[in-house]
Amino acid sequence: MLTMTSAVAVARVRAIMFGPWIAASLHTAAELRIADLVACEPRSAEELAVAAEVRPDPLRRILRVLVAHGVFAERKDGRFEQNELSELLREGGRASLRPSVLLHASGARWALWPHMLHTVRTGETAFSKAHGVEIFDYLATHEEDARLFNNTMSQGSAVLADEIVAGYDFGRFRTIVDVGGGHGLLLARLLEAVPGARGVLFDLPEVIEGARAALAARGLADRCALVGGSFFDAVPAGEGYVMKWILHDWDDAACHNILRNIRSVIPHGGRVVVVDRLIPERVTDDASIRVNLLMDLTMLMTHKGRERTENEFRQMFEQTGFALASVRTTPTGHGIFEGAPA
Repeated sequence: MLTMTSAVAVARVRAIMFGPWIAASLHTAAELRIADLVACEPRSAEELAVAAEVRPDPLRRILRVLVAHGVFAERKDGRFEQNELSELLREGGRASLRPSVLLHASGARWALWPHMLHTVRTGETAFSKAHGVEIFDYLATHEEDARLFNNTMSQGSAVLADEIVAGYDFGRFRTIVDVGGGHGLLLARLLEAVPGARGVLFDLPEVIEGARAALAARGLADRCALVGGSFFDAVPAGEGYVMKWILHDWDDAACHNILRNIRSVIPHGGRVVVVDRLIPERVTDDASIRVNLLMDLTMLMTHKGRERTENEFRQMFEQTGFALASVRTTPTGHGIFEGAPA
């Protein structure tokens, strides 16, 4: 007979084991925009099914699972209503996690996880095993997946940008270069915070075109140059370089290439500011650390990169002509790593 302790242990392992089913339920609710449908008033499964054009019984069963895990609430009359967690699934909200939920539980990503053992045995990405190409080559030929990826990166930038502005003083720079800056949301926030600076948005040509209208709408078109290219070849000249969620996509050799390209053009008083998730030297029971370690698995499975510790960043900077000048942490568990030319 199980002791109380071992019964709790069994329940915890089962909860972890069934985690993918919870993620699938969350993804389904996000796809169907259930959070938006209950934003104004509680609604029954039948009402939601009509609005979402699905069958009521399966929907009710999926929503009950989410309620049991704290997403949505169920009233005594059986109607479902919004709560703090489900509010994060609403479309278009500044802190919305809906794009991230749609990305990480999408079909292209879901296909990776059965290949984890392949990655452990070979060192190859599960993404290349599942799809025959690496992720960025895949995105170049799959428009909808690329749109979802870019939307998720932009949404993440909107949330993280305020933490970066609060955590590091960009006011010392006359020119800020956002390397791999995507649709420019982070750079726009930095330029708004530093009115005297000019910006350079640098990314692949097909990516940065998506930023042109957004920068113009915020009145920043005349303060920001859009430059297309690969950071593996060269980067534009500037004083302050920022890279958010870039180095974690790549292995050390590729990161060295990127940083050396920056080192070759950065002036003596310039700085490179890297924003990535911070992994501790030793794991502790902390919510942000758990998320960062899971994101490290994502990098293992989808890219050839990794999340890194402070010491790993220090070594990387030293090997590419920089010194780690400062490290700051953000409320969401990100590190802001400042590199100074050595």
